[in-house]
Amino acid sequence: MGLDFPIDPETLRETVADPDALAARLSELGAQDLDDHPETRAEYATLLRIAGRLDEAVLEAELTLAAADMSGDLHQMVRAQLLVGHARQYRGEWTQADTMFHRAEKLALYLDDDTLVAAAAHHSGRSFYDQGKHVEAALRFRLALEINERTGSAKAGASRDALKAAMGKL
Repeated sequence: MGLDFPIDPETLRETVADPDALAARLSELGAQDLDDHPETRAEYATLLRIAGRLDEAVLEAELTLAAADMSGDLHQMVRAQLLVGHARQYRGEWTQADTMFHRAEKLALYLDDDTLVAAAAHHSGRSFYDQGKHVEAALRFRLALEINERTGSAKAGASRDALKAAMGKL
């Protein structure tokens, strides 16, 4: 993406350090034909979510999921499910978000892809955190942390910080 969105330690949501750069990138992506570029569409959906344009973010995320489904690429399907779940989480659509995260984690387990399992657990934890379900969030963050540490992932720090935030709410 090229843009930096530090995570707020209290909300566990991305912060926008440079709104002008975000607006410029959204404008650039919005002018493109994204139909044959699912990775670019996923970036667009993510940036729309971060910008607070949630209806558009959900639409672009759903289109990314549809493209992943048609491609038959199961790894791409997991990433798209996480994208949809995250956009729905930000709209407060907890049931739909949690369903997407659960489906993504099940498929990642089937694929035996620890990176995707950890990502699904982390995203699920963020949804529970937003809902005020801090015990559930802590459990999901702990799973993500254990996997990330075992695999040597650079995302272990984010999982550790999220676990600390959830534990601080107990």
